[in-house]
Amino acid sequence: MSEQTTPQSKGTPRWIKIALIVSVAANLGIAGVIGGAALRAPEKHRNNLDSPEGVAMLARAMPAAHQRDLREGLRDRRGDLRPDRAELRNLRDRFIVALRAEPFDISAVDSVFADQRAMLSKLTAAGHDSVIEQIERMSPQDREKYIRRLLSNDRPSPRQ
Repeated sequence: MSEQTTPQSKGTPRWIKIALIVSVAANLGIAGVIGGAALRAPEKHRNNLDSPEGVAMLARAMPAAHQRDLREGLRDRRGDLRPDRAELRNLRDRFIVALRAEPFDISAVDSVFADQRAMLSKLTAAGHDSVIEQIERMSPQDREKYIRRLLSNDRPSPRQ
């Protein structure tokens, strides 16, 4: 009986594994920042109005009827509020290229992050525009409730 040996593959090259890890980390970072608005972090971390979390904090403090209207308006504008997937891939690819570059140039990495911040700023601005539209529709009484909730970090009850 003869032994048959099959050639052993060397497996996935190390650089592919590293690139995959970096890619996943970059995607999770971008998704985490954008999706962070849905998370319930401590209130003190949500008071930055220039972040997606800040937009979410502004929305949660609104009276319930205005929250519903805001959600509907955001659904209508979801194209403005969704990051461009091609641009996200481009950012990831540029990040990997910058990390691999020899000689390494940290300013190239910083440039990718600057472009990511610009993308997030654009998304946040679109969210702010939707919040402004709702505030314009509020009565003086609703604005007063809104102010109290913002100051106390309270959430409206479902009845209100």
